[in-house]
Amino acid sequence: MRNDPLGSLRAPAISLLVTGCLNGATGLLTLASGLLRFTGLTGREALPTDRAERIGFLAATIGSYSIALISLLFAPVIIYGAVQMMNDRKLGLAKIAAVLAMVPLTSCCFLIGIPVGIWSLIILRKPEARIAFGDDLRN
Repeated sequence: MRNDPLGSLRAPAISLLVTGCLNGATGLLTLASGLLRFTGLTGREALPTDRAERIGFLAATIGSYSIALISLLFAPVIIYGAVQMMNDRKLGLAKIAAVLAMVPLTSCCFLIGIPVGIWSLIILRKPEARIAFGDDLRN
């Protein structure tokens, strides 16, 4: 690993790594609870009797489990991008990981991911960071 001329890549990278791990854990727990709910092991809950309430309940259920699944699928990308950021490699992947952490549809923990992603992107845009990654500043 090269020396980081900024000395500031490590902190946002670790924060991004924690965000990715939280996304994965939250997505996994949400899907596990949905599976338990679906199998009936937690007890059967009655669907709302009103048609509009039932449609809203089903839409919210499908939406929340879909976001959890997408978050679980993108968590390894965020984690891998954070690790690459710590090791001063793959600047593009580090930027992608920062953006994915901020997007609500790809991140269950986007409220944490927004400040972490913005912080990471600000650090990654500095010339010193681009030099650490070996990026040509003429681009």
